[in-house]
Amino acid sequence: MTEPATGQIYAFRTTPFNEFSPPQTGRYAVFKVLVVTPKQVAVVVLDGIWPKVPTLEDAQTADILHENCFFHINSGQPAVRGLSRDGWRLDGFEDIVLLGVAGLTDAERKRADLFGRSTIGVSFGPLHSVSWSAEGEWRWAHDRDALLAENEQQKARDQAERAAAAERFRSRLSKLTWEQLLSETPFEGWTPSPPFPPEDFTLAARSVVRQACMDLRGLGAKPRKADVRRILKATVEWFNTAGAEAGDVIETEEREDICELLEEMAHVARQDALVDEIDSWRDW
Repeated sequence: MTEPATGQIYAFRTTPFNEFSPPQTGRYAVFKVLVVTPKQVAVVVLDGIWPKVPTLEDAQTADILHENCFFHINSGQPAVRGLSRDGWRLDGFEDIVLLGVAGLTDAERKRADLFGRSTIGVSFGPLHSVSWSAEGEWRWAHDRDALLAENEQQKARDQAERAAAAERFRSRLSKLTWEQLLSETPFEGWTPSPPFPPEDFTLAARSVVRQACMDLRGLGAKPRKADVRRILKATVEWFNTAGAEAGDVIETEEREDICELLEEMAHVARQDALVDEIDSWRDW
């Protein structure tokens, strides 16, 4: 795998915005590496879109992309993405090509300097998420009505799935035991990688959760709230550290799976009230 270096420019075929979008976009975009440190990498998406892999010269005519699509809270922000050095993975892209290396423009150097001083305002996530920025902004400008319709379809589907999952969850909680939890394999849906976390992270997460369940079971039938809190909080803190070290791999689906499992653990430990504290412990 090519190691990141400041000034590298990569072209890639954009991926569909969501599962209701046309399966092939027929568009290519580029991102440029701004900063590389021993622990972090910052890249910026450029604002060009091409029907085929662009040349290095084509890419150098593009400016920094600014995000205005409906799903961005801070409209107009430059599309700078931060990630941990371990999160530098090119296998999440389709047709990715290293076009070459170029010096940073004044605007890019300014963004690189800002990132070096502070990561406030920088969006962190997996490297392949730059495709959402490029594809989303192009469609927001050129195909907005269809994009909005697809987004509504996605929201309706997600809402129906959440309602069904909530009902299944309530039914499951009513008869859940430590024995059942320990007999199950958590996070079975975390395949393949990408888009899900690396296998070693998933295996480690299963081990940590299993040990936490055993520790909670060892507290007896009526555990003290403080003891249950200590074990649950330590589990969340492991995910904080391990998730960041693996490249900020805890995204929406992973977050929901982890929180659901923690809620189950709190319920079986007879300390449901601790569920309300979990959000204050986590940073994912």
